[in-house]
Amino acid sequence: MSIADLKTIGTEQLRRDYILPKKVLWVTEGISNVETLLTSEEDQARQGEGAIVLASTRGGKKAAFLLDFGSEFSGGVRIVTRVGTDKQGAMVHLRFGESVAEAMTPLTVKNAVNHHSTRDMVVPIPLLSTTEWSQTGFRFLYVEVETPEVNLEFISIHGIFTYRDIPYLGSFECNDKKINDIYNTSAYTVHLNMQNYIWDGIKRDRLVWIGDMHPEMLAIRTVFGYQPVLDDSLRYVAETDPMPKYPNNMTTYGMWYLMILRDWYFHNGKIELVEELKGYWLQLLQQLLDLVHNEYPILVEDELMRGFFFDWPTQGMNEASGAAIYALLSETFKAGITLCEGVGEVTVAEECKRKIELLRDNRNHHFNMKQVIAMMNLAGHITDEETATLLTKDGGRGMSTFQSYYILKAAAKSAGVTSALNMMSEYYGGMLEVGATTFWEDFDLDWLKDGARIDTLLEDGEYDIHGDNGRFCYIGLRHSLCHGWSAGPAAFLAEDVLGIHILSPGCKEISITPNLGDLEWAKGTYPTPFGIISVEVKRVQEGVDVKVNVPKEITVVNRL
Repeated sequence: MSIADLKTIGTEQLRRDYILPKKVLWVTEGISNVETLLTSEEDQARQGEGAIVLASTRGGKKAAFLLDFGSEFSGGVRIVTRVGTDKQGAMVHLRFGESVAEAMTPLTVKNAVNHHSTRDMVVPIPLLSTTEWSQTGFRFLYVEVETPEVNLEFISIHGIFTYRDIPYLGSFECNDKKINDIYNTSAYTVHLNMQNYIWDGIKRDRLVWIGDMHPEMLAIRTVFGYQPVLDDSLRYVAETDPMPKYPNNMTTYGMWYLMILRDWYFHNGKIELVEELKGYWLQLLQQLLDLVHNEYPILVEDELMRGFFFDWPTQGMNEASGAAIYALLSETFKAGITLCEGVGEVTVAEECKRKIELLRDNRNHHFNMKQVIAMMNLAGHITDEETATLLTKDGGRGMSTFQSYYILKAAAKSAGVTSALNMMSEYYGGMLEVGATTFWEDFDLDWLKDGARIDTLLEDGEYDIHGDNGRFCYIGLRHSLCHGWSAGPAAFLAEDVLGIHILSPGCKEISITPNLGDLEWAKGTYPTPFGIISVEVKRVQEGVDVKVNVPKEITVVNRL
């Protein structure tokens, strides 16, 4: 038999790197020489001399330790062992955690679960072996030898980092380190979720949640430029959720699908994908158009107003959701106009324009929910003056990870870039201040308390910012601390600080109107199909000095 006799079904698109742990955070009796794991690059089992870690459970003592790899990543762990004095292996308990608390907490406590990816397991670790375990999202690893009365020798423990080996083409830097960290963490967060398809969370659901993907797509095009994995994800949803079924069985996710396709096409100019998927998205668009009637008392189908998903903080708030859905439908039909014009569907484009005008009569109340206010403002359903007052009240409180891009855009549009940057710094900076290396599924500034961190050990009964918070499906330790939909700040900073706005499909026309807010300087790069745009802006005595480098194929319509 040869390789030619094997039936292959695909080629791995991900790279695997092996990484060393950075710290040993905790260790029990029975463990010796554990610091060796921080430097041991050995990847082969051996019998000879050399540094090893001995785990001994002699005398019924527990033998365990906790490793910190320094940053969250997607993957698993490789364990290399030598011969123990008992000439036998052992059962070893492995527990992966996005926080120290998660790595140290047994299953079922604080909603610690093995949903979607197995992160808590007892596995056989043989002698003279190399074994690999799990595929999840984690930063911390708990290792405990379960078998009593044995000595087990570890040669090395390496993290297995699985990721797309793609360059970071977009960049952002300014005089505020926190803002720089927010951009870079946003970019890293979305990068981790670019697996075989676009995922929403590397520890959790391995589904292609298409609604979550709009802010992810905006971050991807800002940082990495064109990536076929997004095309694949759009195709996958169209194939697995065929019409008249809505994507992910959610009406709003059908709306986001159209907005993703429009904004992705607007960046890369690939009309071929729009034409390829036309049979799907055109039927989806028409189905959404049919939900909007021509006059009151019923403008939008009543059943659509109940229970649809807009954002976690608004879940169950049907009244506020009503205002959001009118605005989201308006933005969807704007996307529909662009898509229809691209493929010559003039009649449907005209219907989109007519329904947008009907939806302007949005009589639903926003109930002071910032994500609802932002979407209403971007749709033209609420004035900039009212929006500025409502969004800036209480600063970053009331922000949302999923809806952060739209909140920041509306805040900059209505109250100015300085206000938006302050909100972003307070909210996203709050996660960084407690040890985050990726951004979370949800976050509330009220969760912050003295001493609360995700990267330190907790005493019994001490407040746990990860395990003691969360709602809906993300209660406690099930909460994802690496969620792609939270990457919106990367796109916001490129668009509203560097001032890069795409005006026609394929970036053939752009405007560049930087706005520093209260920053002293900012610079960055932005990938396009024709190459990299670079912008550098700094405050000078007579105003601002702007330097721009644009590929020759791109026309700059407006320039500050």
